[in-house]
Amino acid sequence: MAVPEGSGSGAGPGLFASIRSFWSVLVAILYTRLDLVTAELEDEAIRLVKVVASGFISVLCFHAAFFFAMFFLLALVWDNPELRLLVLGLIFAIYLIAGVVLVFVARNLLRNRPKFLSQTLAELRRDVESLRQSALVKKEEIKP
Repeated sequence: MAVPEGSGSGAGPGLFASIRSFWSVLVAILYTRLDLVTAELEDEAIRLVKVVASGFISVLCFHAAFFFAMFFLLALVWDNPELRLLVLGLIFAIYLIAGVVLVFVARNLLRNRPKFLSQTLAELRRDVESLRQSALVKKEEIKP
C-alpha cells in the first residue's frame, strides 16, 4: 500500500532537503580548503626546489672562487715563510668567521619563517566563526 505524501512523522522533504543542502555546503567548503592547501603545498615545493638549486649552485661557485683566491694568496707569499703562516692563519680565520655568521643567519631564517599553511588555517578559522555565527542566528530565530 502506498503512503500518501502528506502523512508521516512530520519529517517531510523540507528536512531532507535541508540536510542535503547542509552537507553540500560542508563538502564545498572542505573542497575549497583542500584546494587551498594543495595550492600552498605546490607553491612551497616549487620554492623549496628553487632555494635548494640556487643554494647548491651558489655554494659550488663560492667554493671554487674561495679556493682559487686562497691558492692565489698562498702563491703570492710562498717564498716568505713568515707571511706564508700569516696568510694560512688569515684564511682559517676568514672561513671560521664566515661559518659562524652563516650558522646565525640560517638559525634566524628558521626562526622567522612563516607558519606552515597559515592561509589555510586562517580560512578554516573564518569558516568556523561563520558557522558559529550562523548557528547562533538560527538558535535565536527558533526561540519563541
